[in-house]
Amino acid sequence: MRIALAAVLLAAPVLAQTPSFPAGTELVTVDAVVQDKDGQPILGLTAADFTVLEGGVAQEIVAFEAVDRPGLQAAAKAAAPLGEPRTSSNVDAAARAARSFVIVFDERHLDVAEAARGRKALKQFLEGSTGDGDRVTLAGTQTGATWTARLPEGRTALLQILDKLQGRRAGDLVRDAISDYEAMRIDRETDWIVIDRVTRRLVATNYIRRDAVLPRDPNNDGTSNLESERGMTRARAAQVYAKATLDNEATLSVIERAMGGLAAGRGRKSLILVSGGLIQDSHIAAFRRVVTAARRANVALYFVDARGLSAASSGLQADNGTTLEFNDLGAGLAEARNDSEGSDGLAMDTGGFTVRDNDLLGGLQRIGRESASYYLLGYKPTDARADGRFRKIEVKVTRPGVRVGARRGYYAPDGAAKAPEPRDAAIQRALDSPFELPDVPLRATTHVLGPVAAGKRSVAITAEADVRGFAFRNEGGAARDTLELMLVVTNRDSAEFFRFDQQFEMNLKPETRARYEQNWFPIPRTLELVPGPYQARIIVRDKNDGRVGSLTHDFDVPDAAGLRLSTPILSDRLREGAAEARVPEPTARREFAPRGVLHCRFEVYGAAKDPKTGAPNVTAGFSIRRSDGRFLTAVAETPLRPAADGSLSRTFGTGIEGAPPGRYEMIVLVTDLAAGQVAEIREPFTIVAAVP
Repeated sequence: MRIALAAVLLAAPVLAQTPSFPAGTELVTVDAVVQDKDGQPILGLTAADFTVLEGGVAQEIVAFEAVDRPGLQAAAKAAAPLGEPRTSSNVDAAARAARSFVIVFDERHLDVAEAARGRKALKQFLEGSTGDGDRVTLAGTQTGATWTARLPEGRTALLQILDKLQGRRAGDLVRDAISDYEAMRIDRETDWIVIDRVTRRLVATNYIRRDAVLPRDPNNDGTSNLESERGMTRARAAQVYAKATLDNEATLSVIERAMGGLAAGRGRKSLILVSGGLIQDSHIAAFRRVVTAARRANVALYFVDARGLSAASSGLQADNGTTLEFNDLGAGLAEARNDSEGSDGLAMDTGGFTVRDNDLLGGLQRIGRESASYYLLGYKPTDARADGRFRKIEVKVTRPGVRVGARRGYYAPDGAAKAPEPRDAAIQRALDSPFELPDVPLRATTHVLGPVAAGKRSVAITAEADVRGFAFRNEGGAARDTLELMLVVTNRDSAEFFRFDQQFEMNLKPETRARYEQNWFPIPRTLELVPGPYQARIIVRDKNDGRVGSLTHDFDVPDAAGLRLSTPILSDRLREGAAEARVPEPTARREFAPRGVLHCRFEVYGAAKDPKTGAPNVTAGFSIRRSDGRFLTAVAETPLRPAADGSLSRTFGTGIEGAPPGRYEMIVLVTDLAAGQVAEIREPFTIVAAVP
């Protein structure tokens, strides 16, 4: 099923988040940024330099860590002799995590020029202020385009997605322009000062036409048309305000879900809103929800005002061609500030700041510095009540003349027994999160197979879940549970995506459960995809206890032209059943013990037919190379015989008994003798040390 990507982001339910740092027996963790007056980090502080107050009461700091990553850009690494496996895993997700950035590119509140200014600054930020290990999510508010990547390998993809994000706010015609702030003051507040000021402007621009009257007409007192003119102004303001409300709520919804998705992370978490600004509208409850979500997740929101110095009032446009009163000019100068007061307030209330004027890059670099050097302070609250209330935190430093940035507080648990989170909420939270949630260990790989209709290729996604921690219930001698799955596969070029929901009812006999606990539970899915780069989000939930695991897996579908090979299936076990006794069981595992046989299967496509025989004339061979350049085995090319249906494939096995531990790669070489073409594919894997 193909859907517009915006549907998932904008129609998704808003989620209630549990506190990230509960009180009680657990520590409350506070990340504190300490800087001098020039914004440079203060390093070398110890726990003795800090005082943490909760509700005005000093707390004992029992855990302390100084985080400093001065060299964000790692030196170029020498090329590895072997390629990287086409597999992904969330098993070591926590160990890989460094910093987390969510960049919300507010297409709805950016015009074309502002979007270009924002993209330029973000490009420089991604290239110069992010480093290896950082995880970055880029999300749009109009198209819904979103992409999550770990750096440095994902930087190119992020830049490509960034180039596709455009400003969608159309410039108002000068003759009928009303700012969002003016529209709110007119439509919701009935502010007569603003109504009359805007009315005068609309009359001056000829949007409101005054009927001609004779200069000496005794009935012309100068106010005869005022009420109708005000009515036209209020009608136009109602239109503007209705659209502004829809845009603001859509942007705030994306921000709120992103905040909730960041709740699972530890350390400094930053949400960067690149926008032309949101008005402060007390009638929109989403403003309060965003601040609450930021406090719960310990996220600082930074507002990057992409208008730069060009922000100007609709009444001050150069092509207005009208003469306005001095008081109107003064109000126009304040318009830019009013139109961004809401986003300014979000930054202030969540511990971030606003970046404006023309130094957007400088502000983004400051955000990068704040997330690179900070202190983690842990304490056990003296107030252990589970009352669900917000606990205010204040962090002080003994050094004079420094600035301290820290979370403003947290929500204590409410003490009530918590039921497992509803499926939709838990899975949506995992989908919105830039983190890989490790509560259910997962791994995944893709096998790109042959061509199908309309220029597409068949792609088999193989995910596997570790069910050893599942909360199975024993019923009638069998283990029962339900594995709930969501799979979202997104095309990076088109932003189209495919979404699948599925439930696997597990009723496992002891021997079946033991096999799945050893080899993990397989979750296969076959798609038909056009060539291009893709990202799969795999989310699994244990229905019995509500634990969730998530995984991000990137893969490419190559063009279906010329001589080509499928992705080799590499496995140390065969499918069950006599009819498929020689077919390897697809697995996402790429670590094998040095025993038994390593099986491989591949298919060949696009081979030419020999004019003499009318059949393909193809040979194939393989070798296994170690990371030191030595070969474990090598088999020369031999003819590849077509099957009854004309397909070309080969399945083979090679013994790996006693093979030295280390990195290897399977190299498959195919020659089309009829066309004079050669194709090669490599599949990396690892042989692990034998368990005594």
